[in-house]
Amino acid sequence: MRIGNNYQGIMQIFSKMNGGKSNTSMPFSSGISTRRSGTGGRNALEDFLSGHRKNSYGVEGMCVTNNPNARKIIKVSDEMKQRVFDSVKNAFYKYNGMSGDNEAEWEEMAVAKNNYYKTLKVNDRVAAAWTFGQLEINIAKKVSSAVKEKVPGWTHGKPIPSDVLDEIFADESITSMVSGNSGGTKGIDIQV
Repeated sequence: MRIGNNYQGIMQIFSKMNGGKSNTSMPFSSGISTRRSGTGGRNALEDFLSGHRKNSYGVEGMCVTNNPNARKIIKVSDEMKQRVFDSVKNAFYKYNGMSGDNEAEWEEMAVAKNNYYKTLKVNDRVAAAWTFGQLEINIAKKVSSAVKEKVPGWTHGKPIPSDVLDEIFADESITSMVSGNSGGTKGIDIQV
């Protein structure tokens, strides 16, 4: 099959989908106006071409490519640190240290984080995402180590007695990872 023939076939399909109209440069345009995003009236292509690159939640400044802030720890709100802690805690109680398969829970957390990012300066947004990721990883590692000490032979996904988890999540060494100076990341046990 020749490329020209394939292109003609595709254009015929678009023409049929466009109600038989000959204008195939705008497929699917039968009475539908072009899509616009709710923020600023720009669509994704216009945003990209103008340098206003946004993630799928409409948050600008989340690109990590050549971004010096992509692996930077910054101060984040205590409320959001608590949400990350609760998310990790939930993963251990409900899914035995695994991420789980509840898409609604994941989406709720993603929306909360992205709404928080919108409150920050554009240059701090990707750093806040990195900070939350590192906090989540460090809490999970610490809890996993504590579970392995109390339940020999435990691996992720195997059941954990709830009384063991209650004891671990009440431990000061775990809770102190979230508490710190107001908005600080003092409890994150990582090197920058």
